[in-house]
Amino acid sequence: MLLSRLNRYMMVQTLVGLCLALLVISTVIILVDFVEQSRAIGTRVDIGSLDLLWLTLLKTPSLIETTLPFVFLFGVLTSLFRLNRSSELIVMRASGMSAWRILSAPIGLALVGGLLGTLALNPLGSAGNAEFEHRRDALMDVRRSANVEEPVWLRETNLDGFTVIAALALDEGSQRLMTPAFMYFSVNAEGVPQLERRIDAASASLRDGFWEVTEAVERTPNSAALDLGLVTIPTLINRQALFERARSPDGVSVWDLPGLIASANEAGLATERYELRLHRLLALPLTLLAATLIAAAATLRLHRLGGAAAFALAGGLAGFLMFFLQEVLGSLGATGALPAATAAWTAPALTALLAMSYIASTEDG
Repeated sequence: MLLSRLNRYMMVQTLVGLCLALLVISTVIILVDFVEQSRAIGTRVDIGSLDLLWLTLLKTPSLIETTLPFVFLFGVLTSLFRLNRSSELIVMRASGMSAWRILSAPIGLALVGGLLGTLALNPLGSAGNAEFEHRRDALMDVRRSANVEEPVWLRETNLDGFTVIAALALDEGSQRLMTPAFMYFSVNAEGVPQLERRIDAASASLRDGFWEVTEAVERTPNSAALDLGLVTIPTLINRQALFERARSPDGVSVWDLPGLIASANEAGLATERYELRLHRLLALPLTLLAATLIAAAATLRLHRLGGAAAFALAGGLAGFLMFFLQEVLGSLGATGALPAATAAWTAPALTALLAMSYIASTEDG
């Protein structure tokens, strides 16, 4: 019964520390983003402070999701450091509780927080980001794709080789490519691609399973150009793969990422950034666990032995080092230099193992 009460006490103390860290970090995020929105939007259009604050609040869930590891790092660090200074950890150890038993509540909260962050906070942040972009564009009278000329490049694999589709612009509203060129390549036995034919057109509208191409002109080597007029071209590219291609992976919900990756793979599109994002979300519980173990390793040293503040500072620096390593590996994973799973899971897994090793050596001597 005593251990059960102590576990509940540890959970309450950890929650208090997490709430304090969340309050401080959220306040800083809201203030910084409010200033940024005031500079980026408030100086261009006539908008009130309440509207700017609402735009900031729409982005807040996504920003909190990004900083969630730091919430757990500093939240657990604060709660355990306070318990250490008040000698409550000494009492717990004297009652027969091991370090792992003391940390069972923070570890459980980290795992639950990671699951909630992936399954609930991420979809909320994605929806908030989408609404933010919609309201921002409406305020600034921006038509995202109708008036912006941005080149589009797509690649689709087939039995004999692959097809490269290039267009001057993409009209998202009508699912239409402007001035597209379909270049068909075959691949020989040595793996060398050769251009077989090219179809230029005025526009190409995406339908269910095919492109509807207007004013098509076909050109093949050593042959005259052939006017085709209105033709249809089969395709594996669907609306999701085409129109999500330019969206940042951070703006896609975890529930939509598997379908987006599958449809993009079918169309022969690059999916490294989306796969990395999916694995990072799946690794969020492990990331929060690593942050919690770092905080524990830095604060379990008894306060009477001295150096507690220095150890807590070292724990904070170790958390930033994990974040830096995760970002470096993520950059390599986004370019395809590393597998997405390796880039997303290595830093938190390595950090968690090192922290567990330190705690075990301290516990067992």
